[in-house]
Amino acid sequence: MIQLYNTLTQAKEPLTPRDPGKVGIYCCGPTVYNYIHVGNARPYVVFAVLRSWLRRRGYEVTLVTNITDVDDKIIAKAQAEGRDPADVAAQYTAAYIEDTDRLGLPRPDIEPRATETIPEIIDLVCQLVSRGHAYEAGGSVYFRVRSFPEYGKLSRQRLEELEEGVRVEHEPGKEDPLDFAVWKAARPGEPSWDSPWGRGRPGWHIECSAMGLRYLGAGFDIHGGGRDLVFPHHENEIAQAEAAGLPFARVWMHVGMVRSGGEKMAKSVGNIFLLREVLDRYEPAVFILYLLMAHYRSPLEFSAAKLDEAKAALRRFRDAVADIDFRVANAARAREQGHWPDLTLRAETAGIAFAEHMDDDLNTAAALGELFALVGELHRYLTLVDRGEAPLDTEALLAVRGTLLHCLEALHVPVSPGGPTVTAVGSLAGEGAKECVTGEMALLPAARLAAEGRWDDLELVYRDRLACGDASYACALRDHYRAERDWARADRLREEMVAAGFEVRDTPQGTQVVPRG
Repeated sequence: MIQLYNTLTQAKEPLTPRDPGKVGIYCCGPTVYNYIHVGNARPYVVFAVLRSWLRRRGYEVTLVTNITDVDDKIIAKAQAEGRDPADVAAQYTAAYIEDTDRLGLPRPDIEPRATETIPEIIDLVCQLVSRGHAYEAGGSVYFRVRSFPEYGKLSRQRLEELEEGVRVEHEPGKEDPLDFAVWKAARPGEPSWDSPWGRGRPGWHIECSAMGLRYLGAGFDIHGGGRDLVFPHHENEIAQAEAAGLPFARVWMHVGMVRSGGEKMAKSVGNIFLLREVLDRYEPAVFILYLLMAHYRSPLEFSAAKLDEAKAALRRFRDAVADIDFRVANAARAREQGHWPDLTLRAETAGIAFAEHMDDDLNTAAALGELFALVGELHRYLTLVDRGEAPLDTEALLAVRGTLLHCLEALHVPVSPGGPTVTAVGSLAGEGAKECVTGEMALLPAARLAAEGRWDDLELVYRDRLACGDASYACALRDHYRAERDWARADRLREEMVAAGFEVRDTPQGTQVVPRG
């Protein structure tokens, strides 16, 4: 049973979709006036993983992530740069899509723009006015906060407390300082649309209410976003929709803030790290793993040290899979083969525990802990094998491999950085590697050439195969030279493999290589 923490009730609740077997999720996306930073990217990753996990659990999932392309911040940016606000929005929308595409995650199912939802926004404002929850003043329309008795139910804010904190500003026609704009009268140089109240544009909060209702319908299942959006944005979204007589989201999920230097990462603070800059230094899998090593509701400190920890963790997983691939491919060289049921059982229980943690409010941190523990158990077992104290059980190794790959795939953490996971004598090269070299000889596996003693043939092809990501031929040739005690040639092959991007290790079973991530 899947349980999710609901900010609205401040408790974990069983997932009970409005429509059995189907889940609708709305996640607040970016306001496109600058490049997105690490904090903006966290909800994007979290809800991609949630969608992936729910689909694995058999649900049909629709993930809607909006793009706010008309807003005060966009207008201010355009005015500061002497540009058209539409051009600013278009530039940073394209940059947002480009940056998030680099993560390698499937895109949200629907990515609506606020400017594409103007008719629905105007209709929602009209409903609020007709019900007495909104009023027109000077071409703008304001929501009457006091007209909605449940205002504050998400953020646990009380109107008396809000009154004390509100700034006193003279806004002609505004009935109450707590009221907020759902439609803003047009100003020179700002984007605007025709409406019953004259030319104008939508307020920020009404945009998300309208888009969520348009694409998911009333009473949809999950609404998500950063914790900083609880108030006023999400509080206002609820008030607008429900005051119009439309049940809104049933479960509210909020992602913890990414902090830098002890403060929330924000453009206004000036402590942001752009996603594109991080991805220039670290591969996407490292960044995704960094985010998922903490529970999504927890605050997360950003630093190079934290990213390096994630990089080391990813290497642990890749090394484990590479070690398994190598040993299975070279099982014939093992001192003894047999069964080790404890490891098979451990792989099964790790997979079960992983799923239980994911079902428990998407606890990726605890789920990853199960995988790290499984890797530790694998290392202990392989130590026994190397000491001759346990037989090599290839079925158990493949069970561990299957659990790791299956679980990491659910988290969108690829084990392979893009090339083959491992190449060694008898192992398979990366997909498409055969196409890099023509000729019948090049299609023969390295293990076969080595078994037939065709060392000259290996010399002819290993460089071409190495260039396209297949080190198995170089490994086979190096093992031959080491056996012949031809250290100069063995060292030359090591240097070439390192230059090609592989980490080279000497093991009792022969040369083992892993692509450097």
